[in-house]
Amino acid sequence: MSQRKAIGIDLGTTFSAVAHIDQYGKPQIVPNSESERITPSVILFDGGNVSVGTVAKNSSVAEPERIVDFVKREMGKPRELFHREFEGKVYSAEELSALILKKLKADAEKYLKEPVTDAVITVPAYFNDAERTATITAGQLAGLNVLQIINEPTAAAVAYGLDKLDEDQTVFVFDLGGGTFDVTIMRIEGHKIEMLATNGDHRLGGKDWDDVIVNLVAEEFDREHGENPLLDLQSYQDLQSRALAAKIQLSSRPRTAIIHSYNGKSVKVELTREDFERRTRHLVEKCKTICEIVMQEAKLEWSELGKILMVGGMTRMPMVREMITQLSPMPVGDDVNPDEAVAIGAAVQAILVMLQEEQTSGERVLPEDTRQQFSSREGALMQVTNITSHTLGVVLWDEGQLQEYVFPMIGKMSAIPASAKNFFGTASANMPRAVVRIVEGESTLPAECTPLGLCDVKLPPFLPKGSPVELVYEYNANQVLEVAVHAAGNQTKVSIERNTGLAPAEIAAAAAGLAELNVS
Repeated sequence: MSQRKAIGIDLGTTFSAVAHIDQYGKPQIVPNSESERITPSVILFDGGNVSVGTVAKNSSVAEPERIVDFVKREMGKPRELFHREFEGKVYSAEELSALILKKLKADAEKYLKEPVTDAVITVPAYFNDAERTATITAGQLAGLNVLQIINEPTAAAVAYGLDKLDEDQTVFVFDLGGGTFDVTIMRIEGHKIEMLATNGDHRLGGKDWDDVIVNLVAEEFDREHGENPLLDLQSYQDLQSRALAAKIQLSSRPRTAIIHSYNGKSVKVELTREDFERRTRHLVEKCKTICEIVMQEAKLEWSELGKILMVGGMTRMPMVREMITQLSPMPVGDDVNPDEAVAIGAAVQAILVMLQEEQTSGERVLPEDTRQQFSSREGALMQVTNITSHTLGVVLWDEGQLQEYVFPMIGKMSAIPASAKNFFGTASANMPRAVVRIVEGESTLPAECTPLGLCDVKLPPFLPKGSPVELVYEYNANQVLEVAVHAAGNQTKVSIERNTGLAPAEIAAAAAGLAELNVS
């Protein structure tokens, strides 16, 4: 019997965090090698050396061309749409995220004094199939066995619900981080945590508030000196960090001043909290609209909620809390640490997944005391049920309308894991192959959905038009899709050719390339 050590990782846009379950069955944050409880998701390339975290963040102004940040917003993109090049080597979003994960893994091993083998990694609930697949790949490239990908709001609800499993309640999780926004409604009942509805915007986060301040200062600088300080990368990074500091100050103070120097000239901009709130009202309104949509999707009234959980650093802003207070009669509680809850929930989920693995395989991989602590909780394990955040469909040909349309196979808000089976007829006689186009999205128009990939199935000769083709969609616990096609006796379990940064065949080479880098 070989013991394995699992951690929970909140892989954030601006900051990441790691947690584990200690010998007493309690979740604990694992500090990094700089003794910080959260690690900036910033990478600095310096020859064959790579620094991740505060060292990299502090160098962002001095050496902006060597820095990578906000890589989470690029996850799932094909290499031609996003890549960064250093020392003649091109890196995809997965490889860059893997470098952050390598640092987190190494720091956890140093702190825990044992090898870390497994991890549950969190993603925004609104991440699509390609973004989730890319996150799993990043974990594998970092040398981790990715037990599961779990939604960030679900992880926060698990962290909150760990001691509340005997109090049935409906929990509204509002998760606004540095780069992504998610709203999820969870039901805690018995030993079950069930997701009822989710919505979000994975390109809305703290950076958008920062950018408002950046642009305000840049316009003032241009007005006074006739120059744009954003054209210089160093000046832009400097202004970004000053804007972030000003935003944080305005959460606790009524006013602040931003001083920015560029090309021997400087400008001082006074900003009050009132003015800042007025300039960013459109961002708060976006959040509010998504909150209202998710309540409609869950068919709930605000008065029916038992708890509102605020997760993500941006929820410390008074304007965000005020908006929630206006919507809901419930007091906004500080039941979880906004920076740490997601990692803690992921660590709990890691143990739950491993306990299930033990029950299935009969092989014991967890330390005895951890198993005892978890199994003795009133004799039942916590069960977590997620739902799909997007509809999964297939593109079909409408003979009557002479146009393509999307047929939904697995609808949004289906419980996961989910599967669906349907029969379709071939579009013409003697078709040599059936090409199945898999898409994700809520529209019936293929152009308005996200393409996930193609399945190309060879057909036997002389099939008449309308010959049945069976399509099976299996949506696993990671919200990653597997497709099987059965046609005229030919059965094909199709690996979807996802258009993400790395093809499956490239993963081994990428892992070898990353292993040559010295990550600290």
